[in-house]
Amino acid sequence: MNSPILTPMKYATASLIALLALGGSLTQARADAIPAACMTSDATSRTMGTASLSMSGYSAALATGDAHLGVGQVVVQDRQGHLTLPNLRDANALISFGLLKLVHDGSPAGCHDVNGRAALRNLRDALHQGAVAELVWTGVALSSGKNRYSAEHVNATLRAGQASGSIDIVFAASGLSAPGGSALPASLRTTLTIPEQMLDGGKTPEGKITISSLEALWAKGKLEGNGWISPGHTTATSTGQIHLAITDLSDLLATIRPVLPGGVSTALSVAQFMGHRDGNKVMWDLTLGGGILKVNSIPIPVN
Repeated sequence: MNSPILTPMKYATASLIALLALGGSLTQARADAIPAACMTSDATSRTMGTASLSMSGYSAALATGDAHLGVGQVVVQDRQGHLTLPNLRDANALISFGLLKLVHDGSPAGCHDVNGRAALRNLRDALHQGAVAELVWTGVALSSGKNRYSAEHVNATLRAGQASGSIDIVFAASGLSAPGGSALPASLRTTLTIPEQMLDGGKTPEGKITISSLEALWAKGKLEGNGWISPGHTTATSTGQIHLAITDLSDLLATIRPVLPGGVSTALSVAQFMGHRDGNKVMWDLTLGGGILKVNSIPIPVN
């Protein structure tokens, strides 16, 4: 079961992991940072500083033509000056690649050898030396096949975590939409802490992603959450505990029901009765372990 309650959390977390796992290349600039056989990119204009990069009319696409990204304005910078222009340029390209892979739901031929693990170690070292990597995209369009998404603004900030051996990420997106209507929130904001060892590229993921805050806003209704996730290769090897609360759930359902598949709409309606109520809030405590998702202590098998 792919719980619709978890969908905002799922895509927020997936986007951030994609950003980190593929977006931190800090090796010196080279023509094959993303091989042309994998992804092509271009920009109408570029303004370059020692620790900043601005581009207008930026576009990137998988070489197979299966996924496309367009950004009206890109600003990537390190106000502390630890990251160089080549670092920032490669980071933006790999972040683009991560999002294209995410919307494409996989890595096409020609992309299988793209690997940023060594560069991620460079990023980690720079963050601990005081670097604060900031990414701002304005006017974003992302598409793959019939799936098309847009955002007015996307912001991501990476810095050394307060917890030893960790990286903090603050991610925010606003003006989220999809042609023809969608259940996407109008805005999304989350703060994550990711252990460094999770970024070392080992065969088995290790560590716990802490979600200190998650907030998604619709025209009517608000989702808030916090907790942690320890991802494995499969649901059976993954664990987690997440607390979710939705304010004005009935209004939210009335707003998004016309654009939801029937089964999802029904599942959300049923979910109301599994939650704890506190005024106009409905709350769920979710735990995952051994392939079993428990919603307020009620076990639900997960495929």
